[in-house]
Order: sequence, then structure tokens, then C-alpha cells
Amino acid sequence: MKSENVLATIVAVILVVSLAIVLINSDSLVKESIYKPSASFSIREVDVKPVEVTSSLVQVNVTTFIYHGEGEANNASMLIRAINSNTGLLETEVSAPIPESDGDKTVTASANLKVDRNGNYDLKILLYDNGTIRDSGSVRISGLNALTPAIKNIGVAVNNIDFVVTGTSAGRATIRSDIYLDNKEASPSGNMNMIVKARQADSNLLADKRSSETGVIAGEATAVRSVQLDMPDSYNYMIVVELWNGDVLVNTWEKALMLAPTKMVPKESVEKNMNIEVSKFVREDGAPVPTMTIAPSYAVTPKMQQPGFEAIAAIVALITVIALRRRS
Repeated sequence: MKSENVLATIVAVILVVSLAIVLINSDSLVKESIYKPSASFSIREVDVKPVEVTSSLVQVNVTTFIYHGEGEANNASMLIRAINSNTGLLETEVSAPIPESDGDKTVTASANLKVDRNGNYDLKILLYDNGTIRDSGSVRISGLNALTPAIKNIGVAVNNIDFVVTGTSAGRATIRSDIYLDNKEASPSGNMNMIVKARQADSNLLADKRSSETGVIAGEATAVRSVQLDMPDSYNYMIVVELWNGDVLVNTWEKALMLAPTKMVPKESVEKNMNIEVSKFVREDGAPVPTMTIAPSYAVTPKMQQPGFEAIAAIVALITVIALRRRS
């Protein structure tokens, strides 16, 4: 019995020691995994490009090239904050995950954000890993209002306008406006509404307005559309052409129509060159216009002096001399 008790005690001791060894080894392994080095991140390059442009907003895509150094990343992400350059206020922000990598490699992370088309912005980029900022950078975007909204990017523009008088009656003139439309795109254009107005230059009164259509214009081609306008003669006009894409005014063009060329067209305070008919200044009797003639210079010849005070003085002096001699 005693030997059996001793054997059971030895087995129990062995089991306890073995369990202790296992626990110690597993604890050391856990500690080893906790102290692995964190990953390093750095911004190498940033690309910004417009994705969608409307009349009020611009959606841009921000793509960041990130160097992922050695170390294990833990839920790495990128935060982009759009700061208004004029006010310093935060307009919007967006975040995106940073792709996982084995390290020592360049990866890309991208995100889209919308900003006001009339603003200028500093895009602040922050790289996070395990809740800690690893790197940061910024890029400025400005001049967004120079981007053409998609609804106005039709590719059609007015190249020129010709005017042809097709008739006159009772103080009115009928003018045919030949409008040259250029399609600068490679693909055919859509059919748009075209409004042509005749606006009196001095009073800004609308003399006539007609509506027409551009029709489909072949790619990289020019089409001519004609519109008849009726207006009082002896006035100056600004002929205005408007292109409408549905309910949106795409663009406007204008050109002066001079039916009274001796008057001034008050457009942006710019004087217009007037054609003067010289023949109207010729005198009816055909007489030449008097001119001033300058006579040449000559030497002046002295004239003979007539007897005057000098001769009388000489006679008085002679009489005085004779009287003095008699006294003597």
C-alpha cells in the first residue's frame, strides 16, 4: 500500500510540473507576439483629378501613393480633410482603408470627396495605423470654377454670324442671320434649342426674337443655321445667340448689326470704328476749300523820306545863325 501511495504522489508531481511548463511556454509565446514592431507609412505622391462637375459642386478623386515599410499594420487607414483656403474652416472629410501589404512596398489608397466649385481648398492627408498618425501631408486645389459643368460641356460654339438684308418696307428691315456653329468634339452633337434676339443698342429694347434648333452636327464639322429677324431700320442692334440644353442656358454670343453706322454702339464702353463717306464733304459749287498761303520773305528797301519835322528844324537853325551874324 505504501508503495502505491508513493507512486501516485510521483505521478501527481510529474503532472503538475508538466502543466506548469506548458503554461510558462504559452505565456512566453503570447508576450512574443505582443511586442512585434509596428508598421511605418510615408506619403510619396498625391494625384487629384475631377470626377464629376456640376454648376455648384466638383467631385474630385484623391489617390495617395504610400510607402509601407517593415512591420505589421493594424487597421491602417487614410483620412482626407478639405480645408477652405480663405476661411480655414473644414468643409468635408472622407476616409479610406490602406491596403494590406507584407511591408517594404508602395501601395495606393484613393477616395472621392465633393467640394464647392467656387472655392479653393487645402487637402490635408493623414495616415493612421492602430489609432496613431504615422505620416501627414497636404495638397492645394484652386480654380475649380474654370472647370466646365458636364451639362454645359456640349462642344458646340458659335464661330461667326453673317447678316443679309432680305427686304425693307415701311421703315422696317428684314435681316437674315447666318449663324456658323462649330462642333469641336469627335462625335456628333445633340440637337439643342437656339434663341436669336435683336436688341436695340441704345435702349436695350428687344426688337425681335426667334427660336430655332441647331440640329445634329457631325463631329469636327461646321453647320450654318439661318434665322430671319424683323426690326425697325435706322438703328443699331446687338444680335444675341443663346444655346439651350433642355432647361439650362449653355452659352451666349453676340455681334453688332450696324443699320445706323454714324452712331455709337454702347457695348462695354468700347468705341466702334465708323465708316465715313468722304464724298459727302465735297462742296456743291466745286470750289476748293480756302487755304492759307504764306508769302516768301524778301529784303525791305527803304523808301524816300518826305520833308517833315527834320527839314523845319534845319530852316530854324539857319535863320538863327543869320540873326546872330547881323548882331555882331
